[in-house]
Amino acid sequence: MEEKAKSLKKACYELDTDYPSLFSMVNGARFIKKDGVELVTLDMVKDHDGEYSDWTITIEQGQKIGEVMDRIPFGVLNKTITGLGATTLEITNQERDSIIVVPTKSLAYGKYKSANNHFGDGYAFYFGSPIKEIRSAVKPAQVKNYLDSNNQWKKKFLVVADSLPRLIEILDSYNIDVYNSYFLMVDEIDTMQADSAYRPRLEYVMDYYFKFNQKFRSAVSATLNDFSNPKMEYESKIVTRWRENPRRNIDLIYTNYVDDTAVKIITQKLSENTDAKILIAYNSLDGILNILELLKKRNVDGVNNSNCGILCSERNNDKVKEYIEDADNVISEDANLQKRIVFMTCAYFAGIDIQDRCHLITITSHLQPFTYLSTQRMEQIAGRCRNGNLSETIIYDIPQNIPKSHFRDKEKYKNSLLSRADVYAEFMNSTMRVVENNPELKELGKFIDSFVDYSAKSKVTNADYPIKIIRKSAVEKCFVPSYFNIDALVEKWHLAYSLYTDRQNLYQELLSQGHEIRQLDGYCMRREKHDSSAIIDIKARNKEYRAERVRELRPLLLNWSQGGRNEMEYQKIYKSQDKQIQNLCHEFKKLSPYIDNEILFDGLAEKYENRKELRNYVNAAVFHAMSSDNAFKADVLAKFDYHTIQNHLRERNIGSVRKMEKLSKIKDVFRIQLRKTDLSNDVIPEFFSCFFKTSRSGSVDKILGLNPLDLPAPLQYITSDVSLLDLFIFP
Repeated sequence: MEEKAKSLKKACYELDTDYPSLFSMVNGARFIKKDGVELVTLDMVKDHDGEYSDWTITIEQGQKIGEVMDRIPFGVLNKTITGLGATTLEITNQERDSIIVVPTKSLAYGKYKSANNHFGDGYAFYFGSPIKEIRSAVKPAQVKNYLDSNNQWKKKFLVVADSLPRLIEILDSYNIDVYNSYFLMVDEIDTMQADSAYRPRLEYVMDYYFKFNQKFRSAVSATLNDFSNPKMEYESKIVTRWRENPRRNIDLIYTNYVDDTAVKIITQKLSENTDAKILIAYNSLDGILNILELLKKRNVDGVNNSNCGILCSERNNDKVKEYIEDADNVISEDANLQKRIVFMTCAYFAGIDIQDRCHLITITSHLQPFTYLSTQRMEQIAGRCRNGNLSETIIYDIPQNIPKSHFRDKEKYKNSLLSRADVYAEFMNSTMRVVENNPELKELGKFIDSFVDYSAKSKVTNADYPIKIIRKSAVEKCFVPSYFNIDALVEKWHLAYSLYTDRQNLYQELLSQGHEIRQLDGYCMRREKHDSSAIIDIKARNKEYRAERVRELRPLLLNWSQGGRNEMEYQKIYKSQDKQIQNLCHEFKKLSPYIDNEILFDGLAEKYENRKELRNYVNAAVFHAMSSDNAFKADVLAKFDYHTIQNHLRERNIGSVRKMEKLSKIKDVFRIQLRKTDLSNDVIPEFFSCFFKTSRSGSVDKILGLNPLDLPAPLQYITSDVSLLDLFIFP
């Protein structure tokens, strides 16, 4: 007998005495099969207001969520099991219109194609940037046509996270009450947390998430991470689980050379079965290409350019095509691998469905910290093959010199980041209000904006890129902590200072999750000679590849600069390059108003592959483009008495500068002019050499003049309203 729906502050439920669990509905999702639910419990967990809000739903072993519920419940859904079918349930259920947000366009496109193949064209709508047969960005008229289509189906939008604001804007323009009439499902939210560091627009999703009616929104993951965003504490939470967690059988290999070990394992798997496919998860394109080169060099049977494939981000496709054939045909629309050996980078670690049962090899290494993987990420990867894996091997190493952190644990580190972020955000918002009310402070506001933008960053180790810990809300247009970036930093901290500090830590963490672990010995090659010839070959080929791309880029950027500097055109050029060439594009865009464009491009093209050389070239160009009355430049010239030097160039000891004088004076200028106090003593001499043309005798530098790059006169001088913190490059 069904009772009236009841509601706690955040959780909602109905009781039914005919059900074994007594529950017939939880958080808007109705149970559709009486024997599908073994147990529903309202966990004894209270929120800040003392309300119970966390549910655990135990379903029959092996069942999909769509066999138990008629829709996705609202709140945070921790599936705990990959491949449980949550996205499919929301796409197929006909109870409501839905916007399903996913991290990548390949995932959005795949879900869209699958739905339309099953239900017919026009069932679901893909909203994102061009992919495959979708040749151009989605237009509002296409959305309107879909909304007006007279079919019996509810509307199902599959949208890439970056594109959600535009979709909502279009729906709103058609007088649709989006926040109360559409259900928003944010899928693979843990991937968005991890990837927001290099895709900052991902967190815009959460700005809109909290605008939806609380019972019309859900954040979903099978490998849920902790949230630093305090608003997430006020979401009702549901955990779905089988009575027994899926247990993986894992071969765990600790080694000093992950690439060499991967070659050995691939060779073994190929010899065991001539038909089985091998899937290698490795977030390093250079590492992948190195393994391919080593396999070919050793004449491993079954390895050639035609039967190997790489699943990676679009901007690396051209690079991949240099190494393998038919690079675009790696996985079919029905999710079958088209190659015998397939590598994938992090763009495919989440969401993609693979129907083949494969030998899975996962690689993580301290030599390239961006390949470090948490055990949750490994679980995500293991779930890509929806029908299970033939075997699973994890190859890892740890650094010889274990890093030390100032923080006792990741909770202390997280609290430190949150505290800093709150201070910076509050300061920036206060400054914005003052500047809005006092227009004469506009220039000061720009300076403070640039200063905080530069300062409000953090990095876990010196090898990492700094990550911003504040951002501007897409909805409220004020500064807020960048919670996704903070979440990503906390995970990075755990990997660098905990999980990968002892070879046994990874083993123990996987073991504690209930997996069957077999530690394999004999692969630690500390005493063996490491074959690095393939890496040298790859670097040489990469250099040739990039040189060709740079030659093609030159006329594109020159025409862009001289043809009106259209931002959309620039973004199109920029996004088609790999990360290193993107650095060149960024610096060209920044300096092209000031430096002769042809000379600038050629200079950047010589330096962009070396971070230090690029930094010094840019900093010298920036100083050259300042007028002599620029406050920063005038202070530098005054500190070193440059005008007196110019009048007495031929005199002995005039213009001589010793090391301590150089350090002291350059530090003073950055402290006074830019409020920057964190320059190291190793970097300051570089700035000195960027500012002045010098000769050296022993430990003494002699100033001979300015413009060490011999650049022509600037096209225009850097004006006082342009922040030097935005122009200079700092380590």
